[in-house]
Amino acid sequence: MRKFILVFFIIFSGCKATKTLDLKSTVKKISTNFLVEKTENNKSAFDYLVFRSQTSFVENGSKNQFNLSFRIKKNDKILISGSLLVPLFKGLLTKNEVLFYEKLNRSFYKGNYDYISSLLNYDFNLESVQNLILGNPINDFNKKRLTQKKSQTNYVLSSYDRKKKLSYTYTIDPLSFALIQQKISSANGNYFLVNYSNFKKVKGVKFPQTIQISSLNNKKKVEIVMKNKLTKVNDNVSFPFKIPNGYKKINL
Repeated sequence: MRKFILVFFIIFSGCKATKTLDLKSTVKKISTNFLVEKTENNKSAFDYLVFRSQTSFVENGSKNQFNLSFRIKKNDKILISGSLLVPLFKGLLTKNEVLFYEKLNRSFYKGNYDYISSLLNYDFNLESVQNLILGNPINDFNKKRLTQKKSQTNYVLSSYDRKKKLSYTYTIDPLSFALIQQKISSANGNYFLVNYSNFKKVKGVKFPQTIQISSLNNKKKVEIVMKNKLTKVNDNVSFPFKIPNGYKKINL
């Protein structure tokens, strides 16, 4: 039961860029403001997305694999279904609620984003979860004080939240201005790291076909690798979700 919940929550939860540069070369120097503008402009415009994912999940040396299906209505809701030959679990994220049920133990969860936030050491909401899945910066760059770090192969932006004592680092491909890595880390060694690669453009939407997630929280490490395939763009799709009768509510 706990493993299904961890997969569901963390998905929200060695990288390479789409193109590479000669390691001996140095990226062209540009202003931080221009870099922020180019990265923000690189976000894809859409209303609906549907994609499938073959996902492997490793926790404390134990590995599991799932087939996942995602439906996204931009800035409104995300529906996730998990299966392994047979349906295993289903979850729905909205602006105010996180709903989840799993079939093996006939149980369900209904709450907010507090559990995700405590698990991953960041205050998540629907938009930040959506950004993580799509390869966009988890934070709104316009609301952060960003500095540019020196790098010979990529552009790197960083910021620090003094109140939460968290550091944010964003690695950006110098040719496509795609975000290829973002990391949230704390002074106590906890971190949440996401790598994006193998971008493909479908109907104007640039989508990472490979997402690698690594999370360390209180010495507990979780690794997830998602192999994605975008199947529908801007087709108006339904979001069927209903907790079955007789399921037992759990608290997290």
